[in-house]
Amino acid sequence: MTHLDPDTLYSRIFNSSVVAIGLTDLEGRYQLVNPAWSNMLGYSAEEAEKLTIHDVTPEDDRTSSSLNYDKLISGGTSSLRVKRRYLCKNGDIIWADLHVSAISDVDGRILGVLGMFVNIDPLIAAETNLNHMNNELSKANLDLQSAIEKLSRLARKDELTGLYNRRELEERLANELQRSQRSKRGFAVAIADLDDFKKVNDTYGHDAGDEVLKALAEVLIGGIRVTDTVGRWGGEEFLFVLPETSQEGARVVLDRIRKRVSTINLRYRDVVIPITISIGMSYCESKCERDSILKEADLALYEAKHAGKNRVLCYMRE
Repeated sequence: MTHLDPDTLYSRIFNSSVVAIGLTDLEGRYQLVNPAWSNMLGYSAEEAEKLTIHDVTPEDDRTSSSLNYDKLISGGTSSLRVKRRYLCKNGDIIWADLHVSAISDVDGRILGVLGMFVNIDPLIAAETNLNHMNNELSKANLDLQSAIEKLSRLARKDELTGLYNRRELEERLANELQRSQRSKRGFAVAIADLDDFKKVNDTYGHDAGDEVLKALAEVLIGGIRVTDTVGRWGGEEFLFVLPETSQEGARVVLDRIRKRVSTINLRYRDVVIPITISIGMSYCESKCERDSILKEADLALYEAKHAGKNRVLCYMRE
């Protein structure tokens, strides 16, 4: 086996390496570059001798590049590994994984800096694409979550009034029936119906009817306790579930709401539309069935309508 002297060996490694290698002095001027360095940045070895590290550094990166270089030549650190950008002769910018080390003589005096780097543009591109995909995925997840939440709200709320819809009311009534049986505490169920609502639609149109329903909904939701539930039962009917209250307490709450509704006097275009409601209530003191308590509230509502409307009546059991 032929043995090479160290200088020849180092020269062959330097010239054949696929890693770009450049040697700079204390001023940052290039003293020596290998073919891989020239291939990556586009400068010949002769051209490189007229360059400084600033010449191959994008303007935005020069401050950080200088700070790192100063650390090396001042002895603040003996080596660094950084990801940095290089400015090529043709104006292109490439990303590189750079290893730099301070070069010292036998007495420890720093003579220059040896830099070795590889082009990591493909890696950076892949990383950028991955980040973009992650951002898009995160955005898609947020959009999906928002859509799910919106669908959940739509599944529980009446689109016109914003109150709970019949489906949600049925579930809350069922829960209250179970809770009341466990706690042995009474609750009230009431059905409110707009008086003469058909006349409003026939006289002023369905758009006016919609405005009446929305105005009514605001008063209803503003008149109940946080523990109470109100929602649109269907058409112009609204259902109340009032837990943990006495019969008289529930009647007082409902009558207060009825009085507030009668003061609305909705202005639609150039017309003032008076609004009143009739309310039928049923009270459950012990074990009750869903169908029976709703039927009782409906019967009480029927009586309130026939008694002259704009009133609250409670179903009286025999």
